[in-house]
Amino acid sequence: MGSTLASRALGRQLQKFRERADVSKNSAAKAAETSPQTYGRLEDGVKHNATNMQINALCDKLKVSDDERRLLLALGEEVRKERKSDGKWWRAYIDGTQVDFDHYLSLEQSALRKTTVQIGLLPGLLQTAAYRRQLAWSGHPTWTSEDVERRVTLLTIRQERLSDPDFEYETIIPEWLLRQRTGGPGVMGDQLRHLLTEGERPNVSIRVLPLDATDPIVGIASSFVLLEFGPLPFTKLIEPPVVFVEGFTGALYLETKDHLDPYKDALVRAQRVALDTTASNDLIRRVLRECYE
Repeated sequence: MGSTLASRALGRQLQKFRERADVSKNSAAKAAETSPQTYGRLEDGVKHNATNMQINALCDKLKVSDDERRLLLALGEEVRKERKSDGKWWRAYIDGTQVDFDHYLSLEQSALRKTTVQIGLLPGLLQTAAYRRQLAWSGHPTWTSEDVERRVTLLTIRQERLSDPDFEYETIIPEWLLRQRTGGPGVMGDQLRHLLTEGERPNVSIRVLPLDATDPIVGIASSFVLLEFGPLPFTKLIEPPVVFVEGFTGALYLETKDHLDPYKDALVRAQRVALDTTASNDLIRRVLRECYE
């Protein structure tokens, strides 16, 4: 079984454009010269052979822009390639052939639950703008101020996901990240206060792995994200989970059980040794007093 990442992305974009155009699934299916059942599977991301002719016909029906047409056609091309990926897909950040589409953002926006284990950086959904700017300048010293601010704006948009009560977010972060002075004491002091504030949300759980934790699984597994989803609109099947592992030059998406199970096991082990949310908040406050006030 290959990856379903592009199939899901294509389906979500088609649903978005169809609903925007106020077109029924039956009308869209007729435009694509296929059955409503087949079209429903296409939007659910479980159909993997949409032709360019069908995509162009849907683009005409849904009155998408030229840029949106190019996006759908490019995703259709990725769909035809992804089946060869054996359930894991590496996407390099520097690749002139890949579609200009943020698959991770698409997955994050549709997930019902997100769980992260972080060892190098505080998670994006919990970063302050100042912390994010420091990361952007450090990772991309040639970027302009405009480039950096675009990333900060995107982060702000992503963080709106935390306001959805149906979205659950849990993160496990090691104590040393709280003590690492990214951007200096002023930036980190504000960042730790922000963690305490965000942790008050009922759908957000921030747990700290103390320095004296005995199980080294977090260091062994490294940082990763587990995204879990609800039932698909048409087939009512549960959309498969995805593990996302980010590197310096690209990202790995894992979807099959054999690839997911080691990360799920690592998550369970990390949860066993991490502090609960109350003790984590106490530790964050202690680090804040000791290091940044």
